Amino acid sequence: MCKERYVNPFTDFGFKRLFGTETNKDILIHFLNAVLENEEDIVDLTYHNVEKLGPSERDRRAIYDIYCKTASGDHIIVEMQRGWQEHFVERCIYYSSMAVTGAAAKGDWDFNLPRVYTIALLNFEPKEFADSRDFKHTWGICDTKTGKVATKALNYVFLEMKKFKKGINELETLTDKWMYVINNLYLLDEYPSAITEKIFKRFFKEAKISAFTEEERFAYEESLKEMRDYNNTIASTAKAKFAEGKAEGKAEGMVQGRVEEKYNMARLMKNAGEPIEKISAYTGLSKEEIENL
Repeated sequence: MCKERYVNPFTDFGFKRLFGTETNKDILIHFLNAVLENEEDIVDLTYHNVEKLGPSERDRRAIYDIYCKTASGDHIIVEMQRGWQEHFVERCIYYSSMAVTGAAAKGDWDFNLPRVYTIALLNFEPKEFADSRDFKHTWGICDTKTGKVATKALNYVFLEMKKFKKGINELETLTDKWMYVINNLYLLDEYPSAITEKIFKRFFKEAKISAFTEEERFAYEESLKEMRDYNNTIASTAKAKFAEGKAEGKAEGMVQGRVEEKYNMARLMKNAGEPIEKISAYTGLSKEEIENL
């Protein structure tokens, strides 16, 4: 049974309750406008079916956490990825391309594509961003030399949750505030008074576990258990790999130590004037190896 006051947004239930319901559409709109800071403001949106099929039954299907369309016709995919995935960036590209192909008009069409935005909240550190200290990464299709944007058809915003380290008194932008509340929501006992925007008060009200129905609480408990089991599995696997690597390193060290002993013995015998044939017989080293000492 959970003892926290507020729902954990890193659970599937928590994330979709806070951002993926018609009731909380205003919360999602505010979040999107914050992270898409250089784009036109989103004034309204419509939630779509999160499961999108490929062009044929044999094609893989994309299942998004949140998939919506704005009043201006832009498509937006929002993903919460809590665990490491080797090809996550490629996965985002694949999912967004399916949204593009699904937007093709029937009949005569001039290939005027809608803009598709993929916003991914990552609770792990992808290798693509390992050399960066920034928590926010904005990608698009551009000229690799000049940086000039070629098309706005495909757009990606990656938010690395673990790299966001600001405290409550260091928050400067709306993106900062959203990163802080998402990261710390389930750890807080009270609403942070330093955040004054009304939308965040709505957010915390919706996140209050005591307001859940019995069915919602049960669903959340199951989602929380699933997340904890997953995290425990990942941690156990990492621990086992570390132990395995440590054991392999120890074994390699022992082998290396024995090799070094042979060379040390060969040097001593060579310095004492022993014949190379005798040194080779004692140490197992070749004539060439002994001559090079």
